[in-house]
Amino acid sequence: MNFENRIQQFSYLFTKSDEKIAHYILKHPVGDHFSTITSLAYAIDVSPSTITRFSHKLNYQHFQDMKFSIQQTYDKTDIKNVPLIQRIHEYHQSIIQQSGEFISNKKINQLIDVLLQSKQTLFAGLGSSGLTATEFYYRTMRMGINGNAVTDAHQMRIGAALLTHQDTFIAFSNSGQTEELIAAAKIAQQQGAHVVAITNYAGSELTNFSDIVIMTIDQTRVNDKQFINTQISAHFLIDVVSYMLLEHQNNFSSYQHTRSVILNNNN
Repeated sequence: MNFENRIQQFSYLFTKSDEKIAHYILKHPVGDHFSTITSLAYAIDVSPSTITRFSHKLNYQHFQDMKFSIQQTYDKTDIKNVPLIQRIHEYHQSIIQQSGEFISNKKINQLIDVLLQSKQTLFAGLGSSGLTATEFYYRTMRMGINGNAVTDAHQMRIGAALLTHQDTFIAFSNSGQTEELIAAAKIAQQQGAHVVAITNYAGSELTNFSDIVIMTIDQTRVNDKQFINTQISAHFLIDVVSYMLLEHQNNFSSYQHTRSVILNNNN
């Protein structure tokens, strides 16, 4: 797991000094200050032992292990195109690479089991997360999985209130702090439904009302305010889930049937 993913995963363990180290390295990932642990400690104004403890909290063996990992992360492969397209390509490439090593295969398999066993699934989200929830719903619908998508706060509560222990509520929220979504997740849990949270942060309020928590990449780590796509990691996740669902013959047959119906209609 690369450095930025470890920061996101283990940040709840950080002291003020750890936060200072993380902030500095994220802002200055390469340079002469990384030549030795002493030079890095001097640049950040902390002790070498503090950096050693910091690397251990991130599950590195030692400073050199952390240093090597960071150097690998920032070795970039450029494409031949205009600078703006190169930059956006770099953002997408970085997020997808990080998502590939960050998202838990165990949690994905748990989600697959829940989707296949549920009588119906309610996909919920607000804003751009609502668009992702809707996309996930459309994909599973074409595989014969019963469900619906809701992107309105009132409809979320109503839909959640109608769920049973045979159903599933899947909540998309980058922050995990969306009040309307949390309220609906709480209702769904009270109804006995399985609740799945897809979010950037473990320990967020939404996760308190969830049976399965799947973490995606926090894309605000892309330090460019003009890059506003916050759903790449979540779409990577649903691509993986879609592929795995289609490994089941019933789902694959349903998808092929709906695909042929659409193609025939267009012709």
